[in-house]
Amino acid sequence: MNETYYVANVRERDWARVLNVALAALLAGVLAFSSAQTLRLNEANARINAVVQKAFYETCELTEGMSVNFRKLLVAGETGQMQALLNETALQTQGALSNLALLPLGQETVSSTLKFINQAGDFASALSTRLANGGTMTEDDYRTLQSLSEKAAGFSLGMGRLLDRYERGEAVFDASDDAPTGEESLYPLTGPATDYPVLLYDGPFSDGRADGEFKRLAGLPEIDEPQARQALAAFLGPQVEELSLTGESAIPVNCYEYTLRLGDYRLSAGVTKAGGEVLYILSDSAVDAVNITDSRAVDAARAFLLARGYGEMETSYYSRFGGIMTVNFAAVQNGVVLYPDLVKVQVSMADGTVVGLEAANWLMNHVPRTLEIPALTEQDAIARIGGALTPLSARLCVIPENSNEYLCYEVTAASGQDTFLVYIDAVSGIERKLMQVVDDGGGKKVM
Repeated sequence: MNETYYVANVRERDWARVLNVALAALLAGVLAFSSAQTLRLNEANARINAVVQKAFYETCELTEGMSVNFRKLLVAGETGQMQALLNETALQTQGALSNLALLPLGQETVSSTLKFINQAGDFASALSTRLANGGTMTEDDYRTLQSLSEKAAGFSLGMGRLLDRYERGEAVFDASDDAPTGEESLYPLTGPATDYPVLLYDGPFSDGRADGEFKRLAGLPEIDEPQARQALAAFLGPQVEELSLTGESAIPVNCYEYTLRLGDYRLSAGVTKAGGEVLYILSDSAVDAVNITDSRAVDAARAFLLARGYGEMETSYYSRFGGIMTVNFAAVQNGVVLYPDLVKVQVSMADGTVVGLEAANWLMNHVPRTLEIPALTEQDAIARIGGALTPLSARLCVIPENSNEYLCYEVTAASGQDTFLVYIDAVSGIERKLMQVVDDGGGKKVM
């Protein structure tokens, strides 16, 4: 009897052990499946968030471009320039509509906004077609442009404020519980007026003429890594410490890449393998203090370039973001500003130290030019700008357009409180470019 009981008891324990093992295995499987599903869900959410973020940023950029183009159209003085602006605006509206459809708001939520952008695009396309067929601008067209310009400016400003709230982590795209009325717009989402960070500054033609060929480096001998290290140390001066190689890169040109310390600042830098030219310097240190004036920072940037053999350079525009001043310089040849040959310099407002440099455009384009003799005088060029503009000054410059360069008069002009730059070809007399100078509080952008 005892033996039978013992055997039964052993069997029960074995079954219990087997059951526990099976339950543990099942639990482990469930947990693994749950973990895999959670990972997939997180990855899916990350992809969705990335799509939403990209669509939102592009919507902000496109609507700002629409706003600027409508303001340009009010002062453009040439039919060809108007057609180009109208065609660009029509494409911007299409892009904005496509991106708005990707935002998690539902079409009814943004119906009023979609209607406005559609109307703006339809007007731009219709007017461009009329001008292409020999038509002219009417007073009604100008009134419509004025209205579209005002609405687009307000919408762009609101989108900028909404972008700031989004970047601060606010859930700006939460669905509303209110029943749709058909009049909803993104305007309510722009909510309370709030200051938002300025965009990184770019001056006129800051993209330069980037055809991939670094003309300044052509024919220069290849250097090895120790030579590149020595060139960088000499470029930055005796304060350089902890200079170490981090790797090599081929974008946008073959170079050695370094990290270093310059006084209180941690920097990274790239040196070209051809000729050992400094391609870029970037600061890894935040700067909040502002102990020097804007003019002193600009002077520090100019002195830095002069001491390193960049030759005659003209200050284009500058902007301050936090404790960093960014200054654009363009090369000058015989009094003519060469906009393709741009160098950006960043200066710490804490102590005047140069902590940033971007020289890709200068290395790409800076070679002696054979400049044409202008067929137009300065007064001829001024006479060709739109009648809605009041000329302020003019100077000769070289601008990039597609893969070519053109000698132009840069005419600075005003319309009310707005400032524009009109580029009149000094040889053919056509209006090649029209830009607006936008003062956003931290400096000036040219769009």
